[in-house]
Amino acid sequence: MELNLDPSSPVPLYLQMVEQVRNLIAIGSLRPGDRLPAVRDLAARARVNRNTAARAVQRLERDGLVQARVGQGTFILDSAGLVNPQVRDQAVDDLMDRVVREAATLGVPLEELGWRFSRRVEAFRTSRIEGGAL
Repeated sequence: MELNLDPSSPVPLYLQMVEQVRNLIAIGSLRPGDRLPAVRDLAARARVNRNTAARAVQRLERDGLVQARVGQGTFILDSAGLVNPQVRDQAVDDLMDRVVREAATLGVPLEELGWRFSRRVEAFRTSRIEGGAL
């Protein structure tokens, strides 16, 4: 499992780690039952402090994506990605709102967002089939 973090990003490193693990689950690179590296190994691989890695794992556990088992490790849950539909819908709406705001800020014509989004969905499907990362 490779994590590529950007220390210059305004997004905290632990949240970058959480997002990348979410993406690995979404594309099927991490499957239910898979074991995450130990916090120490995760920190070393990501080149972050162990506390940062531990915070990421705690967030993943709180979000219902992983479960830590004392003496065994941390595992991807079968229910990873299964969320209350209302919570899921609100989260997706919030992300879409952010994309619209960012696009407007960058000067991207809002009329382009539909086809751009469709193109990204297709790229995601392709990467999922090929087992790659988007």
